Amino acid sequence: MRGTMTCAAIPFAALIVGFTRYAVSTSALPMARGEGQRTTTMAVVPGGAEWSVDTSGTRCESFAVPILDVEQRMGLDDRSDWGVRIPTASGVIVSYKRRLDGPTNRDARATAIMIGAGFVNFAQHAHGDVTLFTSGRERASIVPYGGIRAIQVVPMSTTAVKDSPTIGLFGGIKAGGRNRGVSAELGVFYDRSALGLRSNNFVVVPSIALHGGVFERRR
Repeated sequence: MRGTMTCAAIPFAALIVGFTRYAVSTSALPMARGEGQRTTTMAVVPGGAEWSVDTSGTRCESFAVPILDVEQRMGLDDRSDWGVRIPTASGVIVSYKRRLDGPTNRDARATAIMIGAGFVNFAQHAHGDVTLFTSGRERASIVPYGGIRAIQVVPMSTTAVKDSPTIGLFGGIKAGGRNRGVSAELGVFYDRSALGLRSNNFVVVPSIALHGGVFERRR
């Protein structure tokens, strides 16, 4: 019960790097062959951690935990791209996105699967994720997107904590056109806190992503 739990007493820096990378921050349409784009994502987990405010540990206050990620995506061919994500300066995640629907028309709705792998939390955990999602016409002024995302981290050291899988739904809109833009996203995830930072296993994660200009890779 919340009234009898003992709140966590973990340094704030550990809270920031110890959170799952929830936000997707990209539409289902891959980058065009030879083109790239950089995205900066700012997310927050409201009530993401609970802190003891007295010596008895019976009274708790919750607070939001910020997350800042930077990602670079590059087009591979007509139906796929890849990306490198730096999560809160504490790891590296490489992802591959593959368009699943038949048409290769870049002005059509797209459905894709994205698979990511890497390490997080200063190499204390291996990271893996799978995302299945769809999005609207990319050249429209407002592009809706959404889908389902599953995430798992695995300890890479004897001192790292074990964690159970995270799964959830997300949806968002991207505005500003293909070359530059901003996207707003909201995700709802079932995620047990491995560090015991909160008593609620469901988290609601809003995020904002800033998409830089599309550039062509030098040949």
